[in-house]
Amino acid sequence: MIGWMFPGQGSQRPGMAAGLDACGELFAVARRILGVDLAPLCTTANGTTWPADLLQPALYLTSVAAALALEARGLRPEADLGHSLGEWAALTAAGALAFEDALRVVAIRGSAMRSAARENPGGMAAVMGLDPRSVGEICSDVEGVWVASHNGPSQVVLSGADEPLARAAARCRIAGAARVVRLDVAVPAHCPLMEPAARAVDAALCDVIVEEPACAFYSAVDGARHTDPFHLRDLLVTAITSPVRFADTLLAMQEDGLAALVEVGPSRVLSGLARRCTPDVATCAAATDAEADALALAHPLAGTRGGSGGGTRERHA
Repeated sequence: MIGWMFPGQGSQRPGMAAGLDACGELFAVARRILGVDLAPLCTTANGTTWPADLLQPALYLTSVAAALALEARGLRPEADLGHSLGEWAALTAAGALAFEDALRVVAIRGSAMRSAARENPGGMAAVMGLDPRSVGEICSDVEGVWVASHNGPSQVVLSGADEPLARAAARCRIAGAARVVRLDVAVPAHCPLMEPAARAVDAALCDVIVEEPACAFYSAVDGARHTDPFHLRDLLVTAITSPVRFADTLLAMQEDGLAALVEVGPSRVLSGLARRCTPDVATCAAATDAEADALALAHPLAGTRGGSGGGTRERHA
């Protein structure tokens, strides 16, 4: 089984859409749907400042463009997953979400998370070199901080209000963590402080049609495969306040026969995490048309040729 994985917020980089021809059409759609031009934000190689309200739609659009580059070369995933925001691109690539619908809701998601952070200030911190169980026990003892992401056997991300987050970070260092790094984000994502954002996304999804995925979709909310459209919709809402179980999801896919992973989008971060979680699974990445060309030549590593895999679908009328 060949899987595609889509990165979340934090994987953005200057000029991330450069070298992706599909972005031209997607930028035009974004101008019509959002009323803003994402092209300068996504194609400027130097000095990019990421406006908080536009970062999520910009990253989503770029990841979908990378998937379209692979699709244009006849490749399809047999399975896919996403890390946090990346689940929206994964479901789009699987044909479960129409691009225009998802783009509109992702923009609402980004704005709502920023608003929730103003109501409940906080941030996130990465803990490296301490086992997840110990990190979880520390979070249970410190009110106002939660595990936000299980990224691997030795990397866990915390989320919460500033003061409890600092106390939990100090406890992790005392417990033997190799490093604890405060992340450069002003949003305490994937914890109960994001409940107002979850409600906003829930409301925005009411008029969105979700289809059954054309390939196996694994949710990082619970590390399991899902097909029911109504459940997929609920998972997109639940994900905002729930931890990302990236490591568990990869292990579940491996148990189901995962042989190789392609990171689809502007990052290599997930590839590094995947090599630590599932070292027997081959990994590669596709962020540009040139890399898609190379992967197409390296078939079958990149995915199936045509057939019954995913496929980005048009917006419903």
